[in-house]
Amino acid sequence: MFSILVPQVAAIEAAAVEASHISKWWYGGFALVVFLLLLAVTVIMGKGRPHS
Repeated sequence: MFSILVPQVAAIEAAAVEASHISKWWYGGFALVVFLLLLAVTVIMGKGRPHS
């Protein structure tokens, strides 16, 4: 199990170091946009009312 997990952890750490120059505001903004899109799809598909 460790032989599978360790290379993945190393790859994640390398990606984190490479992306460390990106502002945390971009991550928060991206998460907010995704949340609003999902909320809009939910309201449009459900017409704003819970299904009974």
